[in-house]
Amino acid sequence: MSSEQKAAFERIWDGVWHSPDAARVIAENYAADFQMHIAPVPQPLDRDALIGFVATWQKAFPDGRMEILDVAVQDDKVWCTWVSTGTHSDTYLDVPATGKAVRYEGADVFRFAGGKIVECHDLPDALSLLRQLGALPG
Repeated sequence: MSSEQKAAFERIWDGVWHSPDAARVIAENYAADFQMHIAPVPQPLDRDALIGFVATWQKAFPDGRMEILDVAVQDDKVWCTWVSTGTHSDTYLDVPATGKAVRYEGADVFRFAGGKIVECHDLPDALSLLRQLGALPG
């Protein structure tokens, strides 16, 4: 992966998760027919649903960070592993605010076409997150 490709991907990632203008970042960098497959969600999210998902995450974790741990690229795909941290301050995944600090990890595979992200497979450790929020035993 060239340093320019890595830097561009990291700018998009940072703009999506940490910018108050995430909707614009998504609209500019994700294809109109974008699909996001989140394990274990049965139906993919489209670009508009992703915008709503990110806004909900930002509201639920106002101090939230989505930090990239590693990035790799091959052909039209970018893989990244990440860690998410933040204080649960509003409803998220149907769990009312708990005030708890959370930390969970995941991995994503992005596919690019025509300079835009057209697909993402997201594998978050949702069980760990739900346990930390008290929604599951453990």
